[in-house]
Amino acid sequence: MEYFVLLTAATALIAILAIALYRRQRDLSVLLATSALYYWSLYGAWFVVIDKLGGFSGKNYYYLESKMFPVALDGHYMISLVLYAGFIVAAQLTVLVTLTRGKQRQVPPLMLRHGPLLAASFLAGLASLLIIRDKLSLAWALNASAYYVTRFQYDQWFTLHQVLNRAALIPASIGLATLLAGDRSRNFVSRGGRYFLGGYLALIAGMGAFTLILGNKNEMFVALLTGVLAYLSAVHRPNLFKVAAVVVAGMWFLYAVDFFRGVALSDMQRAVTEHFEDANDLGAFLTSSNESYAAHFSMYGVLAANVEPQFGYSLYALICSVVPRVWWPDRPLDIYYYYSESVGAIQGQGYSLHHATAWYLNFGYAGVLLGGVVLGCVWSFCLRARDRIRPNSGLLARIFAAIAPWVFTAYLPPLIRAGPEIYKGFVLEGILIPLAVLALACRIRKPDWRATLDIRTTDRQHPVRRSTRGDDDLIHAEGVVERSRPTVLERGVRSVWRP
Repeated sequence: MEYFVLLTAATALIAILAIALYRRQRDLSVLLATSALYYWSLYGAWFVVIDKLGGFSGKNYYYLESKMFPVALDGHYMISLVLYAGFIVAAQLTVLVTLTRGKQRQVPPLMLRHGPLLAASFLAGLASLLIIRDKLSLAWALNASAYYVTRFQYDQWFTLHQVLNRAALIPASIGLATLLAGDRSRNFVSRGGRYFLGGYLALIAGMGAFTLILGNKNEMFVALLTGVLAYLSAVHRPNLFKVAAVVVAGMWFLYAVDFFRGVALSDMQRAVTEHFEDANDLGAFLTSSNESYAAHFSMYGVLAANVEPQFGYSLYALICSVVPRVWWPDRPLDIYYYYSESVGAIQGQGYSLHHATAWYLNFGYAGVLLGGVVLGCVWSFCLRARDRIRPNSGLLARIFAAIAPWVFTAYLPPLIRAGPEIYKGFVLEGILIPLAVLALACRIRKPDWRATLDIRTTDRQHPVRRSTRGDDDLIHAEGVVERSRPTVLERGVRSVWRP
């Protein structure tokens, strides 16, 4: 019973802090980020406790215990629940303390050209295919699954292949969201007609087939979250029914990837054709996926095996990871490998290491709280990016301010299942690559002085939206971005030409 009491109290506290953060920020990404933290930390604990107390939850996580280690309801499990809850609360409190009060600053919309963005995305996808084509040929020749061949025939180029997949999908998801938002978009303004929609659909179809063959869910999941958040942020009153339909379709595709990932590459077409209708248990995939258990078990395994922390090892590995493995093949490995060997897990399998557990393996119990504070600081930095924008801010700063909350939330699922070394991947794949691609496609909109002088047209057809925040606030009229204080010329025109 004490386990249910602890889980109920922790869930209630996390929910209260999530509501407080949402009321402070008014950003849906805050709720989604908190949900991701909870799902990969404490969600699976409810069903583990039910099963270990003699009940039956219907979840299929038992095979993990045979490959990793058995789990029991003892003092170690209780401590692991407390540590996970403390990790989430520490991150939430850090964000709550560091967020500024008041209404969030609205970043002036940037002009987005879909042609360069699509070109860069297609090139990234093609480069990814060229890197992995030898592995695909091997999987075909061996009559094996492309997922297992690419995972267990690992080389130094595989990381670049994953980076290119994200480069092809994440910026494109933002571009598609902007295109669908149309004239209502508040972050990016489309330049070009809707005929680019066909290009986006072709890109998504091609990358979807590519990831289905490879059995990769992560890239598509990150792109799906990024695109949905970009659309919800772009439109003042989004069509929630259409958003829900896109989310359901995207989650079904992820389920299909999971369903067919074990099929041999040479047999993939036949399997998809004949068993397409069998991939219909989306509800069980969402509620019973083993994604929420492998990482959750990691803290218990470390505590039960009395694994000694390696002081600051992940920071050392993070610094070393700046050098690509292509140039340094025997570069120090991540803390994950120390974890899998120390708990006696069967090697050659892919398990998840919870972010809090990795911080424990670096600095002990204090490391769990330290990891939560660090995560909270990164989270808060992304949420406060808009507040740092000034009239003279450059293009990269404006793009980062627009996309930072989306990419952080979308990248949180892979981040929460890895050690501190994952921050290099977050900066490179989640921030720098989308920034670089969007910088090729975006321009800062210049004032249209003809629209500025035509006060009658502006006032009647495109009402100016003003705020009361001061001189740095902006006016958006017919896509024009102007300072809120009128110039001498504007005051003169208004005095002569009144509607």
